[in-house]
Amino acid sequence: MGKNVIISVFDKTNLDVIAKYLVEKNFTIYSTGGTSKFLKTIKIPHIEISKYTSQKEILGGRVKTLHPKIFGGLLGTNTNEHKNELKKQKIVEFDLLIVNLYPFKETVKNAKNKSKIIEMIDIGGHSLIRAAVKNYEKTIPLIEPNDYDHFIKNFPLKKLSKKKLAIKAIDHITKYDLEISNWFKGKSLTMYPLRYGENPQQKASAIIDKKKFSQISGDKKLSYNNLLDVDAGVNLTYGFKTKNSICAIIKHGTPCGASLKKDQSESYLNALAGDPLSSFGGVIAFNQRLKKQTAELLIKNFYEVVTAPEFEKGALKLLRGKKNLRVIRVKKSIRKIEERSFFGGTLVQDVNSTISSVEEINGKNKLDKEKLGFFINVLKNIKSNAIALFNRDSLISQSGGQTSRVDALQICLNKLKYKDKTKKIETLFLFSDAFFPFTDSLSIIQKQKCQIDIYAPMGSKSDSKIINYVKKNKLKFFKLSERHFKH
Repeated sequence: MGKNVIISVFDKTNLDVIAKYLVEKNFTIYSTGGTSKFLKTIKIPHIEISKYTSQKEILGGRVKTLHPKIFGGLLGTNTNEHKNELKKQKIVEFDLLIVNLYPFKETVKNAKNKSKIIEMIDIGGHSLIRAAVKNYEKTIPLIEPNDYDHFIKNFPLKKLSKKKLAIKAIDHITKYDLEISNWFKGKSLTMYPLRYGENPQQKASAIIDKKKFSQISGDKKLSYNNLLDVDAGVNLTYGFKTKNSICAIIKHGTPCGASLKKDQSESYLNALAGDPLSSFGGVIAFNQRLKKQTAELLIKNFYEVVTAPEFEKGALKLLRGKKNLRVIRVKKSIRKIEERSFFGGTLVQDVNSTISSVEEINGKNKLDKEKLGFFINVLKNIKSNAIALFNRDSLISQSGGQTSRVDALQICLNKLKYKDKTKKIETLFLFSDAFFPFTDSLSIIQKQKCQIDIYAPMGSKSDSKIINYVKKNKLKFFKLSERHFKH
């Protein structure tokens, strides 16, 4: 028994191949105006949809396929009730839909005429795809020329293949709608294919706002992890307002170096000194236009990515000399919402933009408002339980992501000893995102050879014991007004 197919495509790539195959398999082809003209040139027998529906295309082609005889044939199931109704209405049952949408995104790129762009908002094709997806076990949607080969090699398709094509089709129109929505909103989003990681089967892509993000140098695409590291770097450098220069070096989503200095070159060198071993192959981020003098210093080391809001011409010329270094321009803006997927859907929350104040529990606070805000912003970007050690202006050791707050502290202090920095520093500033519910961590800090001022939130039932302990043992302790623990 013969089958029926609707073909209505803008992109005619390989249409001759699939059309000839369908004729061989005894499909009756129904097609719209432009597709019909093409099929006539290659002598493929078919029925024009306007003749089948007895309705000519109207409104300059805006309405071609929106007709009950088309959508009835796509949506009719194999139930007796549907089959009898379709037969009564003389409606053909369609087994296959070959359609692709008007090139809206490409038109936006190449055209400035608003009316021309609006004409590329697909209506009929979009509706045809949705109808076929709703009835995917009976009506198979092919929405791209690269689907044809799979169909030909695997016809008749099994249920799983039909489902995969339906998923691809609905994803396609969802992305298409997003492009339209963002054009109306004045946004400029695009799909950015990411570089494969270690597993070549694990494909990834990102939806990027081109007004906020652009790769201006580097032969390689970013990887999934590169992009997450860039995100961490941008959050750290742009998440705190200052007229001074911030440099952050990120490795595996964690700052291994961060510094706030008036001079950009100094901020870079101090950030690098925080952990030069971990910095190798990391992502480096700046909050200000990258200067040539700074670029001259950083190209002496290997980094995966460097980001900044702008780049001096001389700096960009130097960076472009390293082909494997990706250079990313990121617009200086602060997001208000953050989200991530999980097994049940998507988690959405406000970005932590709270500014903490300090209460002196024991001792006098030596940090001014700017340094305090910067140190807290670094702390926010380290995984809980987070411990961050600073000198007067830079991160010199950190630990996060440990299930034990005591382990986090020990690791942070051990890293500092390994780098042998305690001999050069009179006072360190230790920031914690967690309570000190017991005196165990304080006992460890007390045993260190250098002066360590402690900044941490309070609010546990053991606060009175903690206060008594720090006063008795002359530890300098300051209460942070907010807890930045990542619940």
